[in-house]
Amino acid sequence: MENKIRTMEIERPVSVPCPYESEYTTDVLVIGCGFAGLNAAVSAREKGLRVLVIDKGKPGYSGLSPWPSSFRWFDKERDDPEAFREAIRKGGDYLSNMNWFNAWIEESAEIKKRLTEWGILAQYPKASEAGDFYAKEDFVGYRETFDKFDRHKKWVQVLNQYEIPFLERTMVAQLLTNGERIVGAIAMHIQSGKLITAKAKAVVLATGSGCYRPAGYPLGTDTFDGEYMAYQLGLPIAGKEFEDFHQTPASAPGNVFLDNHWQYLENIWLCGGDVTRENAENYAANKGNIMMMSRARGAIYGPKVTNGTEIQDVAQANYTRRGGSRHYDTDPGDIRSGKMSTPTVASLLPGAAVGMSCHLTGGVFCGMDNMDCSTAIKGLYVAGDGTHSTSPSGAAYPCGVGFTSCFCSIDGSHAGRAAAAFAETADQETIPAEEIEALQREILAPLSAEKGFDPNWARDVLQSIMAPYWVNVAKSEETLRAALTQVRYMKEHVIPRLAARSSHDLRLCMEMQHKVLSAEMKLTASLARQESRGSHYREDYPFRNDDYLCYITVRKDENGTMTTERIPLPEEWTGEHSVPYEQRYQFYFPGEPEAKGFTPAENKFGKERAGK
Repeated sequence: MENKIRTMEIERPVSVPCPYESEYTTDVLVIGCGFAGLNAAVSAREKGLRVLVIDKGKPGYSGLSPWPSSFRWFDKERDDPEAFREAIRKGGDYLSNMNWFNAWIEESAEIKKRLTEWGILAQYPKASEAGDFYAKEDFVGYRETFDKFDRHKKWVQVLNQYEIPFLERTMVAQLLTNGERIVGAIAMHIQSGKLITAKAKAVVLATGSGCYRPAGYPLGTDTFDGEYMAYQLGLPIAGKEFEDFHQTPASAPGNVFLDNHWQYLENIWLCGGDVTRENAENYAANKGNIMMMSRARGAIYGPKVTNGTEIQDVAQANYTRRGGSRHYDTDPGDIRSGKMSTPTVASLLPGAAVGMSCHLTGGVFCGMDNMDCSTAIKGLYVAGDGTHSTSPSGAAYPCGVGFTSCFCSIDGSHAGRAAAAFAETADQETIPAEEIEALQREILAPLSAEKGFDPNWARDVLQSIMAPYWVNVAKSEETLRAALTQVRYMKEHVIPRLAARSSHDLRLCMEMQHKVLSAEMKLTASLARQESRGSHYREDYPFRNDDYLCYITVRKDENGTMTTERIPLPEEWTGEHSVPYEQRYQFYFPGEPEAKGFTPAENKFGKERAGK
């Protein structure tokens, strides 16, 4: 029989008209519009300046902003600031930036008021208590019934309220400088491929975090864009070694929906008030054990065997676990019920968002005492999770359950006000046409490639390098160097040869540049931190080493080489060093007690924390 080869004409993506102009001029340009970007834009607009927002997706729906399932603020009438500070210092393994944590204590109540007025914190009824939606798994019916509470729509309403123009589905590809200061950016409308120039006196980067490929955690449009652009300008990037703590169902590790459905369909649960002077130390230790040590043990020994039917009912956990106020049952004025989400499938497998750093640790490092979010590039400001390395929660996430969404709003407000103040006194710079044309040719180059690698293939290869638990959870010199060799090969031989056949492909090519650089920075920082701390675990150094009470930054030097630097923390932030090791550190990594020469029995949580 004659063999016949069937050929099929591939249907090419149809480009759409661009709804935007090709050139904009503004005072403050805000790139990214999540919690940080929205607050930055409004804070700058309140100063009377022109503000333009560019978002790669749609404000309220892109990046991580759709996914917060809780919101935590500090109540000065009910909460103890010293208890919170004690918990954050110990739970963050003594790497917390207390300047920024104190800013949260002082400013979070006002931010809560602002977001409530905007409707972003509107309360939904719990799905399992609102008819038969939970029993029937009627997700669509639930959302349609309570659509008026949908917080995602509020972003655009707020932008319109403050008369802030915005471009959506538009990816910023390049920041523009005149050698001394920021002067704008070049962006691409993803659907049409049209390039857009935005001239600005000041720019706020609020582009979010990133992952290499979503796997069980709903993070897709965040791809390290701001971090990449900042690195190219020579700015230091910190916190890359600290890993995201989210997990997936072991029975279906790539199914985003199984363990993320009801909690993200419901409201942002209001949290806080669960830390007291009496429980501060144990609170931090328990959170660390649950969020960090269980992840390390799961990677080393394997997760619990399950067929996918095990249900996790957070509402049945105690207040400490779900983040509810200790006053909730007795004080009608305290509405912080904690994360009482409708039950979902239990998450057991580490690595739900490979590449994502622990909340608030990763991003541009602006200095220990810098509270205006300014960078070394005049007129450039950074804000938000994964873009600005503020590190208020240190090396872990000990007072988590809603901390990030609140803190990013504070961070964004600081950045917006500072950018507006700079723009008020700055001149509008002219950008030479030939410079813009040269950058545009560089951006569009993959579209002209006759041969090259598909960015989807490159993404899958990178994921396969970085996803193994011995690279992203339980690290060692051997495994990190092996991965780094492969990532650098991709950087040198694959990324320059990426090819695009549409504007969508072109977006993927740019994102792959960002992802590969992020992977190189993550591996480099993980090698540089020769200890275990917070969400960074080294099997070959399974213990804390107080010589590493520092932030490790990665930057591009004048020769284009990636270099690292250690930035020590102030001593008053790093706890009491004279107490015995097993008292100073309240939760232990697998192998830590043995390496330090004490038995787990010496600590009340020892056996569990040592992974025995």
